[in-house]
Amino acid sequence: MSLEIRLRQALGDRRIAAYSVEELLPAVNTVLLQAYVLVGFTPPKSADVALLTSKLAADLQESYPFLTLRELSLCFELGAKGEYGDFMGLNLRTFTRWLKTYQTSELRYRAVVERDRQAQAALPPVSEAYKEEHERTYLLRVFEQYRAGYPLDRLYPARVYRSLQERGIIRNTPEEKWAAVRQAAGYQPAGNMIVSDDVRQVLVKQQAMAILLKRFFDRLIKEEKELFGKTAA
Repeated sequence: MSLEIRLRQALGDRRIAAYSVEELLPAVNTVLLQAYVLVGFTPPKSADVALLTSKLAADLQESYPFLTLRELSLCFELGAKGEYGDFMGLNLRTFTRWLKTYQTSELRYRAVVERDRQAQAALPPVSEAYKEEHERTYLLRVFEQYRAGYPLDRLYPARVYRSLQERGIIRNTPEEKWAAVRQAAGYQPAGNMIVSDDVRQVLVKQQAMAILLKRFFDRLIKEEKELFGKTAA
């Protein structure tokens, strides 16, 4: 089996991030012992191997959680064969150099690009109906969160207002919109941050949309109506 095929298969396995420490330690220990066999070295004492295994496993979880165990095995195989340069011994410094070299290698880069390309090609196009259903679910969740007492300013009110307006759910006259803009004219960014006039105009418009959205949501709640039920004017 070619190296490229082995690497593509290795990329499809579970990532290290998905393993618990209890699962990871024996797997890393196996890879380490295989590396000693490949280079013809006698493995150190069990206690030393256990210490090296725990240090390597911790480093993998912290710095290389995106790799798979089969990638780790392949990386160490290539390193033991001298593909990543000469080494003085099998220690954490050597293993770290192997991992860094493998991670940035042209071989892995090409394999990852090809994997992502195939995955993208296999995805069916997202239908407009699915997009609409997803957006409505999002809007319903925002309304329910507001009704439950969640602060509106943390629910992206301007984005929600635009979406509801596009769907004809919320309707405000030009007069109502201008009144909201005038009400928001005194809005100050958090911490009295100094902003340009253009940015300030955008912030005021967003605040005006938040005012209108709050008014709309409060009316629905008071009248005990649902978001996609009878539209409140």
